[in-house]
Amino acid sequence: MSYHEIRAKINAKCMEIQAHTPDVAQVKDILILPSKIPLRLYFPTTQQRCPLILLIHGGAWVAGNLDTHDNLARYLCSEVEAVVVSVSYLNAPEGKFPLQLEQCYEALLWTTQNIKDLNINDKIAIVGDSSGGNMAAALCMMVRDRQGPKLSYQVLINPALDLSCEGTLQPQGDRLDFLRWQASMYVKKPDEVYHPYVSPLLGDNLKSLPPALILVAEHDDLRKAGEAYVEKLRLAQVPTEIYCQMNSNHLAGNGARASDIARESLDIAVAALRNALLFP
Repeated sequence: MSYHEIRAKINAKCMEIQAHTPDVAQVKDILILPSKIPLRLYFPTTQQRCPLILLIHGGAWVAGNLDTHDNLARYLCSEVEAVVVSVSYLNAPEGKFPLQLEQCYEALLWTTQNIKDLNINDKIAIVGDSSGGNMAAALCMMVRDRQGPKLSYQVLINPALDLSCEGTLQPQGDRLDFLRWQASMYVKKPDEVYHPYVSPLLGDNLKSLPPALILVAEHDDLRKAGEAYVEKLRLAQVPTEIYCQMNSNHLAGNGARASDIARESLDIAVAALRNALLFP
């Protein structure tokens, strides 16, 4: 099966999931210059200045887009009462590491340069699911390394944190081969899977990262890497919480669509985000 076919299959499967579409005050699609990166902006009903959530969608790097994760963005906007900026980075393999990460960083800088127009305050959280959770973790590292905007929180939903695939997967079916395939689509050279921006779990320096919530699922083969990352963050003195949704597999499209199946984990995320972003 070609990556085009896999992309179409992932996107279609996600959109087929039945879920309520939360109401928000306004949704706006824009392109930011100079790179012409598509963003979708979601505004809550409150008139007060709000915190910002930068949402990085998942989809195995080759798939996912603004539409597949529209419900998740709306859910976060509505429930957290935050402005949500969803980033449409270039899917792999048309785009290769570090392009997608640089696009997310550019989107973040754009938001901080447009605080007044977006009606946001200085509280910023990064949220990502699956492959987007990988990039959310990596973006937090990049922001720290470049002394970029101050980040208040990060939420990683079923993140793929180790693309080296060396001992941190709970093998279930052909997931190991599929993750290796995803990595081959994302990186230019095989040894790039050891770069901390590609495999955050392998990073030597996790100090000074924003407080984190990592959501894992009991039967997800990415769970082991997520749990290992929690321990490394705590050793680096980063305040970190973990929640495991029992009797559940990788949330995938259910998380993207904010379906009832994913609501248990997402409600934990909402509570944590509200606590981190709305209170001093």
